[in-house]
Amino acid sequence: MQAIDLLVVSGYFVFILIAALIFKRFSRSSSGFIRGGGAMMWWMAGATAFMTQFSAWTFTGAAAKAFEDGLPVLFLFWGNALGFFIAAWFFAARYRKLRVDTAMQVIRLRFGKACEQIFTWLQFPLTTLSAAIWLNGLALFVAAVFGIDLKVTIIGVGVIVTLIAVSGGSWTVSATNVVQLILLMSITLIVGAYALVSAGGPAQLASDFPAESIMGNDISYWQIFVLWVVIVMTKQSISTNNAMSCYRFLVTVNEKEARKAAFVTGLLFIVGPVMWFIPPWVTATTGVDLSVIYPNLGSDANSAAYLYFIDHSMPAGVLGLVLAAMIAATIAPMTTALNRNAGIFVRNVYQSVINPQATDQQQMWVGKVSTVFNGVLAVLAALLFASMQEYSFFDLMMLFGALLQIPLAIPALLAVVVTRTPDWSGWATLVVGLGVSCFMQFAFNPNWLLPLFNADSFTAREAVDLTVVVAVLAQVIVTGGFFVLTRFFYKEEQQTESRLQEVNQMRLNMQSPISRDEQADVDYRQGTYLGWLSKGLGVAVMALAILPNDMVDRGAFVFIGALIVASGVGLKHRPKLTAA
Repeated sequence: MQAIDLLVVSGYFVFILIAALIFKRFSRSSSGFIRGGGAMMWWMAGATAFMTQFSAWTFTGAAAKAFEDGLPVLFLFWGNALGFFIAAWFFAARYRKLRVDTAMQVIRLRFGKACEQIFTWLQFPLTTLSAAIWLNGLALFVAAVFGIDLKVTIIGVGVIVTLIAVSGGSWTVSATNVVQLILLMSITLIVGAYALVSAGGPAQLASDFPAESIMGNDISYWQIFVLWVVIVMTKQSISTNNAMSCYRFLVTVNEKEARKAAFVTGLLFIVGPVMWFIPPWVTATTGVDLSVIYPNLGSDANSAAYLYFIDHSMPAGVLGLVLAAMIAATIAPMTTALNRNAGIFVRNVYQSVINPQATDQQQMWVGKVSTVFNGVLAVLAALLFASMQEYSFFDLMMLFGALLQIPLAIPALLAVVVTRTPDWSGWATLVVGLGVSCFMQFAFNPNWLLPLFNADSFTAREAVDLTVVVAVLAQVIVTGGFFVLTRFFYKEEQQTESRLQEVNQMRLNMQSPISRDEQADVDYRQGTYLGWLSKGLGVAVMALAILPNDMVDRGAFVFIGALIVASGVGLKHRPKLTAA
């Protein structure tokens, strides 16, 4: 790694911390710390929604899939686009109109206090585990490719992430997400365009790509591919729209702003992934053996497909910018995860169970302490993963996440669609989903489906794809079907008066637009500050054009910087708030 690249990354860390300190002043209450007080503009909410849906894995693991099979990886991200378009049409407005601060308050309103606590305490380890995996994945790649010590990277990035999240809560998280989105998209758009030109255009790239078909390699049955595409997009839509993920819509001023945030996020997920994966596609056309170039990565060498193009085709200094973008793609979901866990602990554990009479200042203090605690746990878990010679524990934790995520998501999704089911339907559906997950993990064999295709055997890819298809289908049909059927056991006369009032108020809220009187006052300094920050960042990137490169290569820095500056100009413009 050249000194200039290290300087670029170090400068980026300093810049992000400055941005966090600037926005610290916006968090004046517990509601501001947890969800920005419901006073964020749609573009800030959309940036957070976008940046929390991927991490450095996009440019490593997903890039490896693009390098090996071509187009199929796009459908994973286009599933996110579909999910956010569905949110813009239906879910975003419903969640915002519930007038809650955290996702778990939706569970509380819909299923009662017992179910709230079950979902809360299952969500905590999943979120912390995800943060640790993101952190470990970034550190592993940086350590192997750039020679930076793994543990130093984990601790360093972990400390920065925790400082951002604890300094101003949701405001600092969302503000830094906007800056990181602008940086990420500006860099990847220019790098993608650069790669496309170097490949001779899209037609030449498609012609030169070494895949057996548009479906990729090692797959003979188009039916399996089509089923996999449909199921993956369905799974991503469920992940995007269940109540556990509704925090991204709660920060907006009203439901119309929430819809706009969801819609723009969907658009970003259509365009962004195409540009992200052009570099690894171009790398594949060269016929290079990445295991020879990056021996330290071992069997994961194909994860360096994106970085290989940067190393061999882009001018000096771009590597540092790309690494900064990868770090941004990891910091964003981590800071959001820490902030989300803090909000849930404050509202759904501390205020709900421990101290119902807690003052706002006490809640702020507890939120910050829980953020630090969660950050430390994530760093320790990442260090544990890094110190293990065998990955059995890591695989076990991954399995734990896979077993729980969909069973949690299905009742959380249907909670605001089918509202007349008994309170026990929430935890009972979770139990059924866990049973389905265990069966799929420990009993199902894809070879059971061989007669359907008149086949003697499946390739490894076909077996994995079919397992995913059947697992998600089973969850949707069995687990989702169970939840819907519990409505036959719903009887209003058996509900306690307090619970009946809560559920009825929930239904009324979902149908009632947020009035002007209910809306928080919007501090338009959020756009002004982010505009100045973005313009400063853009000028700093353009300054890299002084590096000893030819004029074309210097133009790359100018274009990237110009895009960032243009974004800053747009953010400084005071938009007219859209009324609900």
